[in-house]
Amino acid sequence: MSQPMPPSAIDWNNLFYLAAYIALIAVAIVMVAMVYFVIKYRQRKGQTKFITPIGLSKSRAREAMIFASISIILLLSLTIASYRLTPNARFPPPVSESLVIKVTAYQWDFRFTYPNGYNITGTCNVPANKSIIFNVTSTDVMHGFGLMDFRVKIEAIPGRYNIIGITTPSLDGNSELNYTIRCFEYCGVGHTDMSAALTVMDPTAFNQWLSNQTTSNSTVPGG
Repeated sequence: MSQPMPPSAIDWNNLFYLAAYIALIAVAIVMVAMVYFVIKYRQRKGQTKFITPIGLSKSRAREAMIFASISIILLLSLTIASYRLTPNARFPPPVSESLVIKVTAYQWDFRFTYPNGYNITGTCNVPANKSIIFNVTSTDVMHGFGLMDFRVKIEAIPGRYNIIGITTPSLDGNSELNYTIRCFEYCGVGHTDMSAALTVMDPTAFNQWLSNQTTSNSTVPGG
């Protein structure tokens, strides 16, 4: 059974398709207009080499203002939409409705700390259909914490916490969903192998799994 696409990926894909359609329409209009004017105003036999400049009438000025306004509105709308979709500290999910997980990046792995203090390295289990807040930092050099299936990425910086939020999809008949977390900042010789697994579980199974974990059986190799 195929995995459902995460909500954030759907939003970004829709924005990309909308921008692509607008761009294609604009290109088509410009190309048609260019061909039309090339044919209409081409130099003919007996015609002077240079066409007398045409003055800008009030009607032409109005048309120019209309087209400029439409362009500004479209570009501004796309800018606002992309700004709102950009996951960062400006728009974190509500903490009261989210699972907050601390992410510590180090050469060359990710360590995840759950609210009960349990640490695990190299894999992150989360419940389905839930807002997740990743509180991301680093212990050594700059790393990149990225979930490309969710279209989100943020820097892991030593001495600083960056917040990024996602909403996990529903299982839709799957027993679990599997995604990959990768480092997107060159961080040394082990950079290409720096990744972790994100497993989306049934909420009941996740709660049972987390309740069985204690800080005494935390896995914290290195870092």
